[in-house]
Amino acid sequence: MNLILAVVCFLLSMTSFVAMAADPISVQPDGTVLTEDTTWRGSIYVKGSVVVAPQATLRIDPGTIVRFSTAFGTSITSQLVIQGRIQAIGTSEQPIVLTSDSSRPQRGAWGGVVLVSTEKKNLIEQCRIENADTGLALFFSSLSLKMVSIVQTRTAVKVRDSLLQITGGTLSDSDIGLESYDSELEARDIIVSSCRKGCLLHRSSVAFSSVSILKNSFVGLEAEECRLKIAAGTVADNALGATFIGGEGQILTTRFMRNSGTALQLSTARLKIQRCRFDDNRQDAVRLEDGRALLFNNSFSSNGGYNLYNAGSEEVNARLNWWGSAAKPVITSKIFDSASIPATGRVLLFPWLLEKPSLDP
Repeated sequence: MNLILAVVCFLLSMTSFVAMAADPISVQPDGTVLTEDTTWRGSIYVKGSVVVAPQATLRIDPGTIVRFSTAFGTSITSQLVIQGRIQAIGTSEQPIVLTSDSSRPQRGAWGGVVLVSTEKKNLIEQCRIENADTGLALFFSSLSLKMVSIVQTRTAVKVRDSLLQITGGTLSDSDIGLESYDSELEARDIIVSSCRKGCLLHRSSVAFSSVSILKNSFVGLEAEECRLKIAAGTVADNALGATFIGGEGQILTTRFMRNSGTALQLSTARLKIQRCRFDDNRQDAVRLEDGRALLFNNSFSSNGGYNLYNAGSEEVNARLNWWGSAAKPVITSKIFDSASIPATGRVLLFPWLLEKPSLDP
């Protein structure tokens, strides 16, 4: 019997040894350039920076943890630079984690993942990125993200002259959640929350579907000279909800709720706003400064300021909306236009809806 127990214990120890060997610890020294296809698995330590050359693909297996630290004798933050291709595909049970090697990491503890002039099929899926300066930075590149969580960074995602597709996931607890310049951006079913500035979009083509922008302490969404389509979204509990400067497009079936400042501010923007809800915002629901916006089939209720404030000189077409009442005195008391100050443009209200419309997508 003792011999049998000894054999069993030996086999178990060998099994443990094999399992450890299958989960290696690999150190990538500063200045490493991956010139051939490479797979990372287990625990990876990056000391300084690693570059994936244009001809190479870096694959990261499910459950892999990659820790970044500065190279010895330098204060330059560590980063992963992709010139070739990255395929980092985790699972819900075994997500990939990219993080700092510090015992007390803070925002900016390492540099982040940088894509430079790579338009290959780059994919990051079921991955968590934390404590980076910029979690993901794209320059003249393309990338697909699926169920990626980026937290506690200075900027979660920065996109310049690139193509980015995001499905699912969160960008949270960062100074800036999403920043885009001169790019094409498509996002579906994501949450941008608890940042200082949620989304900053500049001269980009943007399609948001079921995007929730929540609890951002300065502004939820700011867009300048963009072409936009926003549908079935939520902009709630931010300091300032959303502001658009120039640009054109449409906002459909989106809820603007409980924002501390103005829920939606438009300046010289040509936007069609349809079937949206503006509820319980502490100040004005919609504030316009010219731009020929069109509002119809929207619902306004319980906003602390005006339901619609026309601060420009042009007329605003806001027919066929529900203003929380069918009574003209109640409706007009929550509208600011030339009836309040003659120098401002009129708001065209009549005919208005006599009951609250269905706002489902």
